[in-house]
Amino acid sequence: MRVLLWHGWLLEGSGTNVFTARVAEALRAGGHDVALLCQEGHPERYPWIDAFGNVDAEGPSELTPNVRAEPSSGRCVLLRPSIGRTLPVFVIDAYEGFDVDRFLDLDDAALAAYLDRNVAALRAAAAWHRTETTFADHVVPGGPVAARALPRGSFVVKTAGSDVEYALRPQQRYRDLAAEGIRAARALIGPSRDVIDRAVELTGTRGATTRLVTPGVDTERFRPRERGDALRAAARSLDADDDTAHGRRSSLDDELTRALAERDPAALDALAHRYDQKVPDPDAATRLRALAGRDRPIVAYFGKLIEAKGPHLVIAAAALATTRPDVLVVGFGLWREHVAALASGLRSGDASALRWLQERGVVPREVDADALAVAGERMGDVSFTGRLDHRYAPEAIAAADVVVVPSILEEAFGMVVAEAAATGALPLVARHSGLAEVAAALEADVGAPGLFTFEPGPGATEAIAGGIDRLLSIDPVERRALGARLAGSVAERWSWEGTALALLT
Repeated sequence: MRVLLWHGWLLEGSGTNVFTARVAEALRAGGHDVALLCQEGHPERYPWIDAFGNVDAEGPSELTPNVRAEPSSGRCVLLRPSIGRTLPVFVIDAYEGFDVDRFLDLDDAALAAYLDRNVAALRAAAAWHRTETTFADHVVPGGPVAARALPRGSFVVKTAGSDVEYALRPQQRYRDLAAEGIRAARALIGPSRDVIDRAVELTGTRGATTRLVTPGVDTERFRPRERGDALRAAARSLDADDDTAHGRRSSLDDELTRALAERDPAALDALAHRYDQKVPDPDAATRLRALAGRDRPIVAYFGKLIEAKGPHLVIAAAALATTRPDVLVVGFGLWREHVAALASGLRSGDASALRWLQERGVVPREVDADALAVAGERMGDVSFTGRLDHRYAPEAIAAADVVVVPSILEEAFGMVVAEAAATGALPLVARHSGLAEVAAALEADVGAPGLFTFEPGPGATEAIAGGIDRLLSIDPVERRALGARLAGSVAERWSWEGTALALLT
């Protein structure tokens, strides 16, 4: 089948980016002819992309064959729509080659120009490709782009959660645009019933055809491993990565300490722009090797370093946990320096610094800063790695005893929950939105209701600390057996081949 995937951004770095990449890869492996429209700047890195080029209203440019492409019964061509310098996003991050603006901050003219250019590119690409079915990612912008470029009923639109919470909920114009796309689509799909229901409610599209299509997990990569072996394997791979030279250097720690001592939030913000957010830290390999040589349990956070995802809750909770685990923070984001400042204030037991961070929302307001400072002096180490993509992340996650997914934002699915479980790490998940659906499925599979969840909202930090202690108090032999059962559950429930098949059903 000739399948077209429209996605507005990259192929790594977020759950929706990974979803698009893995689905395209699975469709190609299944013998399909795939046209992938997105803004990925380095398509040559992906061995399942056969050729790449640009596309505008006149059609695709001359294609460049990918010399790294591996043989397959199918084909995937990546085309970058020509959209100009502005790339709208839901959450601000740095994107190579683009000026980034939040959707919420676009004026009507800029939004119209962005949509029009994508409509022209999609229409031309679909005609050139002779597409039989199209999947448009995010109810905005993908929904209205597909509705304006393609015949009614010829495409499926997918909600991802970020579109709902960062566009539809705050602004009526995006609710109207999303409704336009949903009403013209053959179906609205999403990774959980919760996020589908939110999209339908906000757009007033009750009666629309909806289908549940969950993400998959690459269980060849995300699988149980012995901790030391996993960490040393990730470290060896990082040693060979020249891009780490552009990541966050440890020398910035002195400047972070100074900014915290001077209570200078602008200086903390500025530090986050002093290195490439999208690559691992130069010292990531050294930190992973250090963790491999310790006996303490490891609690990990894996995700974007933004307030809505809750990385600060994990660090504060680990300080309060009586089991005193080491903390591994894997991820990137412009809030990283604030999270690192929290770790620094805890390490030094500086109650005054923690109270200042509390005023800025980095320490939860219901937490006693003085008690947290005392606990911080006794807690384990906090190690940051920067961004680890799927070349390194599976080993890092497999080394954790517990992976906390504390998102404050309502999530569509929570891919990291399934990925953590696939490695045998025990997840600890906020009991809301799509996260609750994933956690409930895992709890049901192992016959342990409530084991992997905590109540979000006020008191979440203490609830996470209690959850960490609850999971780490399980006998290590029993914990490994439980992790193995979780890994088996994920392998049966969630695969990318199954996701690709569900899309085409």
